[in-house]
Amino acid sequence: MKWFKRIIISLAVTVALLLAVGAGFVWYVFSDIQGREHVADQALIIDLEKNIEKYEKLISMFREDSQATVIHPTWISPDNVISETRWGEYKTLFSELGLDAGMRSWGGDSIWFISTAQGLVTGGSSKGYMYKPENPMPQFSSLDKIPEGLESNVKGYRKINNEWYIVFDWDD
Repeated sequence: MKWFKRIIISLAVTVALLLAVGAGFVWYVFSDIQGREHVADQALIIDLEKNIEKYEKLISMFREDSQATVIHPTWISPDNVISETRWGEYKTLFSELGLDAGMRSWGGDSIWFISTAQGLVTGGSSKGYMYKPENPMPQFSSLDKIPEGLESNVKGYRKINNEWYIVFDWDD
């Protein structure tokens, strides 16, 4: 009977340790995904004006690396289309500009720069810039909160100038 108690206690300790490690892992992974609060529209406008040369450099780099559709600080799509050195250049600029989720494009001239992303796969929001969006609709006077009338999974825009827009999207 003593051996049975030892096995039960060992199993209980092992399960408790696995649960603790698993919970720590989940917290580690998802605490980064939650991100920071979205940046206010006016702060984004000021940041763009102040750092326009760096954004233009990213646009130029992204166009040169035309096989890439997503360049994120932690992953690239498709994989292995740019060198580690080049990816390092992107990550340096992302860090300097506060682009938490990097940049992406689906072809054409439009490039999406994601300053902040919140939430998980099951629901969240993101905010940043769109360079030369193809159809910047609907437009709003403010994207500091979810605008009334902006549906889930639809990007909302606020015009900065003829080429640049603030973009906000959310899903539930």
